[in-house]
Amino acid sequence: MKNSYSLMQISQQLTLNVNLRDGYRFKTYYVSPHGANAETIEILRQIASLETTQQNILWGEKHSGKTHLLQACCSKVTDAHDVISYLPLKEMVSLGVGVLTGLSFSKLIALDDVDAVIGDKEWEIALFNLINQCRESGQCLLMSSSQNPRQIDCLLPDLASRLIWGGSYQIKALDDEDKPKAMQLRAEQRGFKLTDRVINYLYRRYPRDIESLMLLLDKLDKESLRKKAMITIPFVREVIKGC
Repeated sequence: MKNSYSLMQISQQLTLNVNLRDGYRFKTYYVSPHGANAETIEILRQIASLETTQQNILWGEKHSGKTHLLQACCSKVTDAHDVISYLPLKEMVSLGVGVLTGLSFSKLIALDDVDAVIGDKEWEIALFNLINQCRESGQCLLMSSSQNPRQIDCLLPDLASRLIWGGSYQIKALDDEDKPKAMQLRAEQRGFKLTDRVINYLYRRYPRDIESLMLLLDKLDKESLRKKAMITIPFVREVIKGC
């Protein structure tokens, strides 16, 4: 099965296909030796095995890795040749609530940034209906939010109660001590070495959130392969200027 997935059908059977991000898998998610997120990762692995068909929600601050983990679950399900629907709601608001229909074929439905549509009554009704549908049909529903689901201010009280029907797991962002280790791990997995000098340079010159750093690493890898160049500070400086 290709590393792509049908999201849903919109209006006149229009099917959208979106690629999962390269590298967003469980093995590439750095788990801090301090224990933060380790237990949650194991729970998510079980969820992605579709051993249970319950509802769960991940929550945490921006760039804590929620999207990475949602897509890791999606990749694990597609590796088993099952169908998933991954919907990044923040990016899909303009498409309308129709994106939440026609998902009955999916074993796993992953809604990223579910709080992005809260406060819009039409969206809340559509989300309410989807949650009910998943429970009735036995589909696995996995959501993410930047807010604690118990503190999300919904217009519909019934939706507020349904958002906390299943498991709720806080994803904690990596601290500055762990970010270099996460970058080293990603570099090793992609087959190149990242020196301490390069990491220190990135820290001084580039946003420190882990998502931005990982996207930059992917770009550095592709550019170094294209130009057959080592990843040095001058090379990094050149790539950053082109970003």
